[in-house]
Parts: sequence; structure tokens; C-alpha cells
Amino acid sequence: MFLATVDSGLETNKGHGILEVEHVIIVFASAVCLVTVLTLCGWCRKLFQKSSGNKNGSYDDNVVDSLKHETPTSRIASRLSSPLSHSSSDDSLTRITSPGHGRRTIRFPSPPEVGVDVLQIQPEKHSPDDVIIPPEPALPDPTRKEYLGQIIFSLKYDSQSMTLGLKIMKATKLPAKDFSGTSDPFVKICLLPDKKHKMETRVKRKNLNPVWNEYFMFEGFPHSKLMQRTLCLQVLDYDRFSRNDPIGDVRLPLENLNLGPEPIVLSKELQPSSKAEYLGDLLLSMSYQPTANRINILVMKAARLKAMDITGKTDPYVKIYFMQGGKRIEKKKTTIKKRIRDPVWNESFIFNVTVEKLRDTSFNFIVMDYDRITQNEAIGQVTLSYRSSGASLQHWTEMMNNPRRPIAKWHKIQEV
Repeated sequence: MFLATVDSGLETNKGHGILEVEHVIIVFASAVCLVTVLTLCGWCRKLFQKSSGNKNGSYDDNVVDSLKHETPTSRIASRLSSPLSHSSSDDSLTRITSPGHGRRTIRFPSPPEVGVDVLQIQPEKHSPDDVIIPPEPALPDPTRKEYLGQIIFSLKYDSQSMTLGLKIMKATKLPAKDFSGTSDPFVKICLLPDKKHKMETRVKRKNLNPVWNEYFMFEGFPHSKLMQRTLCLQVLDYDRFSRNDPIGDVRLPLENLNLGPEPIVLSKELQPSSKAEYLGDLLLSMSYQPTANRINILVMKAARLKAMDITGKTDPYVKIYFMQGGKRIEKKKTTIKKRIRDPVWNESFIFNVTVEKLRDTSFNFIVMDYDRITQNEAIGQVTLSYRSSGASLQHWTEMMNNPRRPIAKWHKIQEV
């Protein structure tokens, strides 16, 4: 019986030993499986990173290389020109270098939210209530005299060939007509009353004391016929994009001169153009909006327009020609005001003008008289541009110096 008990105890201990061995084997197998799974995961991760690197690596390297070759000045300029740029370079981009692989990447943060002010993009409304209206100009004073300079020329007459010789020598102390404080003068020549046959000198650029020394001849004039003529010398300021601006003229009846083969040198003071007729005044308001690249024009009113009808009234409206580089880009017009010489329009017009085109831009306002039966007739015009002169140039300059602010000024209507 004792032997039987011992045998049963041995069998029990043997069973416990087998169980312990099985536990060890299970733990070992689990560890091997875990290591295998981790190894496979690491291998798969490396494969994934490698495939991603092949796709994006060339882009990242190109970006880094471009940044390496980019000068600090160009980077600063690019940041200044970007609407999303910031003062801190850390907010713009971050360069990360991976020591394990030697790969360089550029991390771009998500752009910050930018609040857009719609009022900065859309043009401001331009109404008469926003404009400071200047007082109505006084009627021109015929007794007021302005010094316009002098012109020096010589005349001679050959009775055998019946030829009048004229030499335009020079002009002195001409008034400035351009924005730069100079003028581009030239001289138109004719023998009144004949206005069809005109001659002119060359244009002298940016010169208030031009020297021409140019010679002109009028042939086929017997002495008796010549004594009935009046020499007209008109000095003008050349304008490439709009109407030439008269500086002054000289009218000299030839009957008052003792002409002969020897030249007579004369110096005459320039007078205001005698053909200038008072046609009225036009009130215009202009506003430059650089954000929207626009110029807003408000045609407000006119005063004392020339009477065009038998009744002493006028049916006025204004045509607006938007010009660039001497070419007409756009045409607009106001409504017609019936039987009135002091019309009020207060009509607004918007024109798109880029910064690059500002110097080549001009606006030509032609005041018209409407006629239902016959052709509409022009009363006069006003030209505003960077290259204009006098009050027109002053208006343009003040508009450019005060962006988004409406500038209103009266302008004397000139003959078309």
C-alpha cells in the first residue's frame, strides 16, 4: 500500500512538471510571435517611409535648394509683396533636418485667417454730399494782363520775286505749361485773313527760352496785296495726347512796316489768344481709388454757358472721352438739360485705370448743345490729365495726392 501511495505521488509531480514546461513553451512562443509582429511592423513602416520619400523627396530637395539660392533681399521682397506675410520668419516656414536619413523637408504652417474688408476693394460711393464745392468762378476780367513772354523774329520783302521772308529766331520767358515746370513750345504762322495755309516751327522740348532760327517764305505777294495782310504768330505748348495749349500770339499788320530787302528784327510781347471766347465754366469732381484701380468722376454742374439757341438758351449735356495713349478707350455722356445755361447734373461715372496707365490717361469733357432737328453742336471742352497744364494739371495733381477723397474744381471751358 505504501508503494502504491508513492507511485501516485510521483505521477502527480510528473504531471505538474509537464504543465510547467508547457507554460514555458507557450510564453516563449508568444514572445517570438510578438517580436515577429513588431519586426514586420517596423519593416512595413520603413517601406512606407521609403515610398513616401520617393514621391516627395525631389520636391522637398528642390524647395530647400531654391531657398538656399534665394538671396535675403528677394525673400524680404517676396514677403513684403505677399498679403499673408508676417514680420516673424518662424511664422512663414520652418526648416527641419532629419539626422538619421539626411533628408531635409520644409514645413509650411497653415495660413492664418485674413479678414477682408469689402470697403477696401469696392469703390467708394461718390455723391455730391461728399464733395466740398468750391465757389463759382468770377467772370474773366478783360483788363487783367498776364506776362506770357516775348518772341523775336525778322522780316524782309523782295519786290522782284514778290516774296516775304520770315525768320523765327527765338522766344524768351515763356510760362510753364507742363507738370515738370517747363513747356514744349512751337510757333504756328499764317497771313490773315488766310487761315488755311499755315506753317509751323519744330517743337522745342522742355524749354522756356527756345531758339529756332527757322526761315519761312510767302511767295506770290505783290506789295499792294501784302499790305492787306496781317502776320499772325501763335506760340503753343505741344501736347502729344490732347489739345495743344495756346501760350500767346502776336498779330502784326504789315501795312505798318517799311519792308525791304534788308531784314527788320522785331521783338513783340505775346498776348492772350484773341480768338479765346468765354464759353462758360464746368464743375467737375474726381476721386482716385488705388485699391480698386479706378477713377470716379462726378459731373456736377456748369455756369454761364454760351447761348446756342435763338431764344438765348442752351440744351446742354456732357460727353466724356476716356483716352489712353491718344486712343479712345471709352465714351460716356450725361443726360440732356433743357433750355438752361446753368445746368446741374450730379452724375457719377467710374473708369478702370491701372497704375501703369495713369500717366497716359486723359479725360476729355465736351460740353454739347442738343438739337432735335439739326446736328448737335459743341460748346467747348475741358481736358484733365497728367500732361495737362494750369487748373487742369492742378486738379489732377491734387486728386493723385489725396486718394479716395473727391476733389472738386471749376474749369474754364475752352474752344474745341
